[in-house]
Amino acid sequence: MAKVKETSIFEDLDKTIQKQFDNMIDLSKVDGKVKTWYSTGIYALNYAMSRNLKFGVPAGRITSFDGLSGTGKSLIASTIMRDPQLDMIIILETEGGGHAKELIEFAGVDINKVRILKSHTFGNYKINKKTGKIEDVPDNKFPVKKETETSLFVEGATRQVKKIVSTLQFNPKLQKAKILVLLDSLGNLQSVREFGGTSDMGARSQDVGKFFRTFDTAFEKSEIAFVFTNKLYTNIGNIYDPWKATGGVNAEYNPSISVRLSELAANDEVADKDMTAEKERRKTSLGSSLKSIRGKIQKSRFGTENRNAWFLFDFAVGPVQHSGLFTLLKDFDIIYKTGSRYSIDGWNKDTSFYKKDFIELLLKDEEKNIDIFQKLLEAKEIEMKEAKRHIQVNDIEELEDDNEYETSEMITAMEKENGS
Repeated sequence: MAKVKETSIFEDLDKTIQKQFDNMIDLSKVDGKVKTWYSTGIYALNYAMSRNLKFGVPAGRITSFDGLSGTGKSLIASTIMRDPQLDMIIILETEGGGHAKELIEFAGVDINKVRILKSHTFGNYKINKKTGKIEDVPDNKFPVKKETETSLFVEGATRQVKKIVSTLQFNPKLQKAKILVLLDSLGNLQSVREFGGTSDMGARSQDVGKFFRTFDTAFEKSEIAFVFTNKLYTNIGNIYDPWKATGGVNAEYNPSISVRLSELAANDEVADKDMTAEKERRKTSLGSSLKSIRGKIQKSRFGTENRNAWFLFDFAVGPVQHSGLFTLLKDFDIIYKTGSRYSIDGWNKDTSFYKKDFIELLLKDEEKNIDIFQKLLEAKEIEMKEAKRHIQVNDIEELEDDNEYETSEMITAMEKENGS
């Protein structure tokens, strides 16, 4: 007689509990990994965001870029748009100067793929033609005809995005489309109350919460990459966290990746000859074109929180793709110094090189070299992970001491940025 196979406690539990639900998901049978990523156009920033030199913004997730004015939030967003994988880009524009055609063309984007929707508020509203009074209009009362004899109806950003998502979800032909939806910026969207000139009374905070609650899982199902830029305001009285993003906790909690951009005074990525030329340029009518930026990962669901990327914006040509790469490889001990020259084991025929020649050597076969660097970085990540298995409590105390110093340095730098 055949022996009856004994089931494990887990199998018995699983079978019993599954009977109670018709929608329970077996995680072992689900591929929850992000399948598509879009490049920011900067290798170092990509790596800080995803641990991959070619991947920056994940499809099906929310990504945010915040920072003070002039840190390149809109320019980074425009650079993401030029990823050749994208079928369409939809911009929800809230800023007057926003994404003008000139900026998009400057970033090298195929403008035939770009569509723009103007947004002022989260919710819908109507304007009384006679009195100018502005009133909230819920979705279920929004008319097909947007203009009547007495009123003009305007869609809010929440309804606009809802229509985009629904179009994809219920159209089988479009479900595999690669779409980027950009909100530039969250900080400029108002509640209908505020837009109408009355007291906000917390309505905007509720609108932000409703917006993200509505779309968080919808973006994942439709594989839409949703990117928003955001502004910072002074967090008065908190010297350790002097800047906060607008939108409250919902703007902080919902993104899968949040990147804070800040301007720095100097950057090692500027070669001596380029820096000399830049200083001379500042004395002419041409002015300065280079700006050093740090991108810090404020939040990440991909294991990259608190990582940094240093890179350059050249406002004559856009983000400098290779800037920060040398620093990244050096920080991971992949590039090491030998006398006045540098070396990378297994690269450049094991021949050392001067720092000024790094980009030239890289560009001889860029795709192949980036793949080599990626493999070297992956090996270092494994090595670092193994080393951290032995971390002790006293090590954490030492890290906290270092963080106090870093916080002080950051505050000083940001005060200089803000002109205080």
